[in-house]
Amino acid sequence: MKLFCKKSDLNPAISHVTHSVASRTTSHILEGILFEVVDDRLSLTATDTNMTITCSLPVESDKNVSFVVNAKLIGSIVTKLPDEQILLEYDEERGMILIKSGRSSSELHTFSADEFPKIMTGEGKKIVLSKNAFRNLIKKTAFAASNDELTGILTGILIELHGGNLRMVAIDAYRMAIYSSEVTDRENELTLVVPAKLLNEVAKIISDDEEDLILETVDNKMILYFENTRVVLNTLNGKYIDYQKILTKANGSISVRVLRDELLKAIDRAYLLTSSQNNNLIKCIIEDQTLSIQSAAEEGHIHEMVDIIKEGNDLTIGFNARFVLDILKVIEDEEVMISLQAPNVPCTIKPIKGDTYTYLITPVIIN
Repeated sequence: MKLFCKKSDLNPAISHVTHSVASRTTSHILEGILFEVVDDRLSLTATDTNMTITCSLPVESDKNVSFVVNAKLIGSIVTKLPDEQILLEYDEERGMILIKSGRSSSELHTFSADEFPKIMTGEGKKIVLSKNAFRNLIKKTAFAASNDELTGILTGILIELHGGNLRMVAIDAYRMAIYSSEVTDRENELTLVVPAKLLNEVAKIISDDEEDLILETVDNKMILYFENTRVVLNTLNGKYIDYQKILTKANGSISVRVLRDELLKAIDRAYLLTSSQNNNLIKCIIEDQTLSIQSAAEEGHIHEMVDIIKEGNDLTIGFNARFVLDILKVIEDEEVMISLQAPNVPCTIKPIKGDTYTYLITPVIIN
């Protein structure tokens, strides 16, 4: 079989499906990409059994074939080829694939396509969403999901669609992220939980344009269709934590309005003299219309001052600097509103107007 294609088509397709190649496995099949040629269309598929990505591209071929080749090797080879037409020549008897472009020629061993896992999906409910909105919500929330597999469903992101509002929620033991976006679909409703690490990989391959994607739910899977790509994700079973109940306990009587960028830079500098051994502690002293941020270590100490607009009592409270920075870095507003209550009560960060996002942080007790 001989197949001709453009490097500009093949290279990004390989790059995209590689996001679902198993990173820790003893199976050579799960380390590979399934190549399937049907009627001048090449489909590439990779899976780690939790996430499966398929990309298709136009080719010129003289035969329909299928085989598996090592993802890392073929990806490295194709990336370094000249920007010319690529010839793939498959020798079924020898189990070899020839990769040729310009004066470059490489040959790799292949494996039988029969060994590749079959990912079966049926027909489900389809919802049309903005690619930008979907990707943006992942980036605004995924960092707050738990990294501890023992926490089960909290390693996932809760995805809710109701009344034209798409919301994602992520929670771990110390913080919570909630972000919403208005969508055109006001009829469909959706509630499911998807592993955050899988959605992070999806966000990397969603292009930055105004096109839509299609979200489909089938049994315990979520399927995304965009451009020439299909992504199948396993969802998490179980009941997600009641995040609304958590929020009601975090309503503070002290409000602090502050410029996001000034606060971010001040905390970033204070972060330099913190350590994981003391939970990256920064001490925040809210007094009159000034926020004092302090950090200390054996090497020295840092003291930052930030102007604020405060309503309510003065307060001294501690935070994990890294957790606060994670939040401030994904917020795009010029100003934010911080709501606090006491040194041992979680605080929230919200927009000055509206309810697009709510972030919650548990304070660090100052000894």
